[in-house]
Amino acid sequence: MLPANPAPAGQAGERATLEARRIALVACHWLGDTLWAAQTVTVLERRFPDAELFAITKPASLSLWNGWLKPERVLAAPEVISDRRREETRWCALARRAESWRSLDFDLAIDLTGNRYSAFFCYWLRPACSLGFSGDEAGCLYSYRVPDADRSGAPLRERPFRVIEPLLAAWPEPFACPALVRPPKPACEVRELREALKLGEDPYYVVVPGAGWVEKEWPPEAFADVVRRLSSCGIVLVLGTQAQAGLCANVAQGIERSRVVTGEPLGRVLSLLEGTAGAVTNVSGLGHLAAAYGRRTAMVFRDPIERQIGCPVGPDGCARLFAPDTSPASIVEHVRGADAGGIAG
Repeated sequence: MLPANPAPAGQAGERATLEARRIALVACHWLGDTLWAAQTVTVLERRFPDAELFAITKPASLSLWNGWLKPERVLAAPEVISDRRREETRWCALARRAESWRSLDFDLAIDLTGNRYSAFFCYWLRPACSLGFSGDEAGCLYSYRVPDADRSGAPLRERPFRVIEPLLAAWPEPFACPALVRPPKPACEVRELREALKLGEDPYYVVVPGAGWVEKEWPPEAFADVVRRLSSCGIVLVLGTQAQAGLCANVAQGIERSRVVTGEPLGRVLSLLEGTAGAVTNVSGLGHLAAAYGRRTAMVFRDPIERQIGCPVGPDGCARLFAPDTSPASIVEHVRGADAGGIAG
């Protein structure tokens, strides 16, 4: 099995012998990262065919595991945060949450979150073995810390597969990151949402002006220009969280055939993304999800590093990244199907 606190390189033969009856995947980050983490399920089920696989994730991300794992094996852990600048937690609550699940008797905990909170959480779960890629200074708490799994500049979608790579050391292709992303199963049929939102049979587009933090957001007036242009082709849903209601209203203000849709549960948002004719977003989890459903998606990056690590993945070049100085007209051309010269995903 994985050696306890090994030298960084370890031995491939040792690592390949690990077996497990029950595995915890700790994926308590934002939507896009959790989408990438879910992609490891198929590989891990093949690697451990007799094991029960559990996902431990944020409450808001539970729907991202639909179609991957049984609902009773997807556990919500709000105490495991991914960004201490925007989230708060209490160490005692974190420890209690981990202790409450010790009875599950995990043989293996795989930390795909990668910070001090998730590292301590995995440690307090008391698995027979734990595996992680970062954990800040707390990474020493893992049984095995994977070197360079979070290497600078690597695409974010590869990182979960870098973490589990030591478990696949005996396979012909240890690095098993898929070329395409498999999306989660929506919570309801698109038809049901069409009826609820009174969309009729016309095509609709999704525009998401918000992001995890303001620095990632394209200007509202640019999104408003996109909404105005798309509204000549169909209904435009300006989508966001309840906290982004003001931003969404500002973007949609005065534009006919636009609708503000905020506060919808993620499972229903997945249905909207599955049924949309196209989507325009910042570099965000919803943009990656729209691309995963094969919808024509334009994602605008503000930070050049996002161009390198956050490129969307979808079939037939349907999803592309665009620089912030790209004209709204060019972005609309891509979403409607014309080649606007973006960066292929």
